[in-house]
Amino acid sequence: MRLLLLATIATAIGATTTHAHETVVPLNSVCKLSGDTLSVDSLQKLYRQIDLLSVFDLKKWRESYIYKNRTQPSDLNKQILVYIEERLKVVK
Repeated sequence: MRLLLLATIATAIGATTTHAHETVVPLNSVCKLSGDTLSVDSLQKLYRQIDLLSVFDLKKWRESYIYKNRTQPSDLNKQILVYIEERLKVVK
């Protein structure tokens, strides 16, 4: 009986977790950033992708770019962080 209950709970949690992760847009899948080598077109594509993010995803990206600005300071990372923060103001 306990094993059946455990299996049912595990299945429910797995299904919920899988569904929750389907809507998350991973930062690495949008584009690979290496220093200041992102072209203007790629930057615009990144901004369009940021525009499509939910408030929850925007907050995650903001934290990610705050960390990137500490560990890999660059003008590009600063620009993207500012854009994300401005987008958060609009979405809230």
